[in-house]
Amino acid sequence: MSEQRPFDVVVVGAGMVGSLFTLLLLQDPQLAGLRVAVVEAEPLRDWSNTGEFDPRVSALTPASLALIAAAGCGPAFAELRQCAYTDMRVWDADGTGSVHFQARDAGLPHLGVLVENAALQSLLTRALVQRPQVSWLGPQRWQSLERLAGGRWRLVLADGAVLETGCLVAADGPLSPIREAAGIAVDSHDYHQRALVCIARTEQPHQMTAWQRFLPGGPLAFLPLSDVHHCAVVWSLPEAEAGALGELDDANFRQRLEQALESRLGTVAAVGARYAFPLRARHARDYCLPGLALIGDAAHSIHPLAGQGVNIGLQDAAVLAREMQAAAGSRLPLAHARVLSRYQRQRRGDNALTLHAMTGFQRLFGASDAMLRVLRNQGMRWFDRSGPLKRQVVRLATGR
Repeated sequence: MSEQRPFDVVVVGAGMVGSLFTLLLLQDPQLAGLRVAVVEAEPLRDWSNTGEFDPRVSALTPASLALIAAAGCGPAFAELRQCAYTDMRVWDADGTGSVHFQARDAGLPHLGVLVENAALQSLLTRALVQRPQVSWLGPQRWQSLERLAGGRWRLVLADGAVLETGCLVAADGPLSPIREAAGIAVDSHDYHQRALVCIARTEQPHQMTAWQRFLPGGPLAFLPLSDVHHCAVVWSLPEAEAGALGELDDANFRQRLEQALESRLGTVAAVGARYAFPLRARHARDYCLPGLALIGDAAHSIHPLAGQGVNIGLQDAAVLAREMQAAAGSRLPLAHARVLSRYQRQRRGDNALTLHAMTGFQRLFGASDAMLRVLRNQGMRWFDRSGPLKRQVVRLATGR
């Protein structure tokens, strides 16, 4: 076996959540001497604001934006092309119910910021590799994980390198090989849907508004981008219907999109490449083992209908980093049992509520019962006129 390389922290997965966690952790001056290894399977990706729009986007809440700034990436983030959306319009295809969320009603400058995933990930990983404490091990996969005595872990990489640590953080996505190898059980729910995503150019400007129509098969969202005539489309559909739509030529697909959105933005003039991925909710029964913590999609994945997946993952990163910084201040090991217990206690309950809420919304708006449709639409109309309640919901959803 190759020589073992000890690290204080090993992070597997340098997506948005894993990268932000590491950057936040290293903001603490008392951790300046920390030895951190980041293992990432994908190569670093260069990003340019002048290229085509990436169809995978995130709706970042103000709370998430504050975390990016706290990680030292605020000025660089400001340079990314983005759209701060001020309004959100939601309506039911099977009735007259609708809700109009407005930032100004809650005293906010915006509801959130739409940014391309690839752009944000490139920004965070580039900041990460510049940190002198970080050993960037990528593109690199691992081949075995061994649990040692005293809450330590040994990770053997594909090139034969051996990493040993008492603090292993898994941020390696919804299928999380680390989670599986560690034997952490997962509760899952298959929606039997696929999310179809693409970029659409519309005749009318998007008005800095996120548009979402709940159709019987699943929600359709047009999310505004930095160019006022471009939106990122996320359409959740039954698997067979998603497959059929994916095979349509561009002209027929544009027509279907325009009809599904009720021509709210006029003609759909053009669409980019289409991609589809299966929708399944997952929730790890434990976020932690001795010396090991799961964050982001490795711990939970939810339906994209409210765009909260990345935001709750970033909150995982922030809470775990804060608890580890507090441990360092108390001269405790970063992955001390009390530290990981506090992290799990703070995050798992909140994430479970969000996950169940998204599943509940998906079932509610997918139900075909006539009486339920009537009640659903009456409820939406009542909520839209609720004033203080609606403002409070907006502030909670944006983390304010």
